[in-house]
Amino acid sequence: MAAQAVKKKVVKVAPPPRVAAPLPEGLAAVRDALGALGFAVQADAESGLTFMFEGGQYYVPAQEDDAAFYHLLFPNFWPLESDEEHGQALFACDAVNREAKLVKLHTVDGDVWAGVEALHAQPQGFVEALPRYLTFVQEAVRAFRDVMLAAQEAEEAEPAQDA
Repeated sequence: MAAQAVKKKVVKVAPPPRVAAPLPEGLAAVRDALGALGFAVQADAESGLTFMFEGGQYYVPAQEDDAAFYHLLFPNFWPLESDEEHGQALFACDAVNREAKLVKLHTVDGDVWAGVEALHAQPQGFVEALPRYLTFVQEAVRAFRDVMLAAQEAEEAEPAQDA
């Protein structure tokens, strides 16, 4: 009897779905509370929470080492296109940081970011204060833009005065 060729059927099996790490308890409570307030929240255990507010994307990073510490970030609201603009931004950040409530402005990799750092014993305290924090961030961003635009206008007017 001659050997018959046996065809083997190859079955490809998809790898098991990646199981996302659970959010820390406090961050999960913030996510749920933001969702209850109508925010569309994206959550990731490693990076934290992301949500949109008034056309801007905000972050609440995961804080593994301090459950009472909350950080609200509004990144990349002003791109820095030159060394001169970077210097102007440092001046503007300093000016706003002296006056703004709770908000710190800073530069990160060629952009300007705004952030609020706060301590809350419970996640609900952060969520209750969030509307004020968002208002403070928006006010600080407006103040920063005003300083930057005034500096740019003064720079543009300078050559006309020299002529």
